[in-house]
Amino acid sequence: MENNDFEFKPLPQIPGLTAPPEADVDDGPRPEGPVPAGFNERFVAYVIDALPFVMMIYWTLKPAIKSGLVSPSSGGELKWKLVWVAAYVVYETVFSSGGRATLGKWLMNIRVRAADGGDLSVGKAFIRSVAYFLSSATLNLGYILALFTNNKRALHDLVAGSRVVSIKERGDVAAGLVLAVSWGLMAIFLGSWLNKTVLRITPSEKRQIVTAHRTISKLAKLEEIYMQQEGRYTNDLKKLADLTGNVGAVRAELYKTLEPNTLAIASNGRRFQITAKARNWRHTEVQVSSKVDAPPPRELRP
Repeated sequence: MENNDFEFKPLPQIPGLTAPPEADVDDGPRPEGPVPAGFNERFVAYVIDALPFVMMIYWTLKPAIKSGLVSPSSGGELKWKLVWVAAYVVYETVFSSGGRATLGKWLMNIRVRAADGGDLSVGKAFIRSVAYFLSSATLNLGYILALFTNNKRALHDLVAGSRVVSIKERGDVAAGLVLAVSWGLMAIFLGSWLNKTVLRITPSEKRQIVTAHRTISKLAKLEEIYMQQEGRYTNDLKKLADLTGNVGAVRAELYKTLEPNTLAIASNGRRFQITAKARNWRHTEVQVSSKVDAPPPRELRP
């Protein structure tokens, strides 16, 4: 070759492209529009919005009864609760539609939108507000559904064709605070629910506790009789049962009303204390003590 110099020329520009084809790399789908609001911020917003209406039910009930607006009965109380429930539905309907925001959602920087991203209509906002109670009636599973559905939609969102979006990114500190407040509130509400349901003493349990206390009160009465006869109290159950003349009946009542192997009689002669557990599922302890001290032994008297 006479000329070893090679000349490179760029390829001609393809019409309509401003960059080489290899520069156009597909990085996957890009998020469009606001991101779905998280469960914790939605829960805090819900509490902020609903709690004042719940508190107003109880703050205004007595004045309403005194003024004659409602009757002092369970039916009157229910009607008064329904008034405030209706007020809450109106509040949620108005401020969840038309691009507006309730106080809780405004503070959390979240908004309710239609499923297509537009503003929610008044009609759908009303359906969504009423559907809150559907989410609650399913043991609150309707709210928890937001953790598993696309766009984090709860049951009332699916019913109303809505979704909740976040309009402002939250920093790590603020997100951590929202998380702590949310889980703290859930712990309080769960404890309150357990106290009113699982831990609440039912009428049947109350009868069992009263019956158990009545049984050991009979033993306490026998202790008083024994003290009058012998001048001291005793911790011997057989001696107390012998005073009735029907040991079998005493044994039968103890078995029927007290949890087996829980009866204990402690006495030092001058005082006594009787404890036992009732036959309810939590084995509630009942107790009676001597009301009057027995006289001291003769050798100790002045």
